Amino acid sequence: MIGLDRLMDIKGVVGAGQFSEDGQVIRTVGEFPEDMMQSGEQCVQQAKSAEALVQKLNADSKRNWLPLNGWAVWGGDYAVLVVGNTRVFVEVKYADFNQLLVDMIGSEATGPRPMNY
Repeated sequence: MIGLDRLMDIKGVVGAGQFSEDGQVIRTVGEFPEDMMQSGEQCVQQAKSAEALVQKLNADSKRNWLPLNGWAVWGGDYAVLVVGNTRVFVEVKYADFNQLLVDMIGSEATGPRPMNY
């Protein structure tokens, strides 16, 4: 994964951050509202819910859904994408989701090692 500052250069990204396994915010960049930038605990809780979903899908579909690498939520004008311990807030009408996913998933990490939930 590329660094947070480079994620901010992707079209549509309005904020990015990293959080620890217990939800403590490690670093944030961008101009997204502070209460959203401090949402590391919510990201950890959502990841646990997504993990339960993919475990059920894995068992029911006989297809490989594990391990969970990340998740996304899109509602209204914004989306949040989380891969490991990095999350990005995106204004969807300007977003380049293809580039964002390539950069979040397809390259080596430059910061703390991402978590595998």
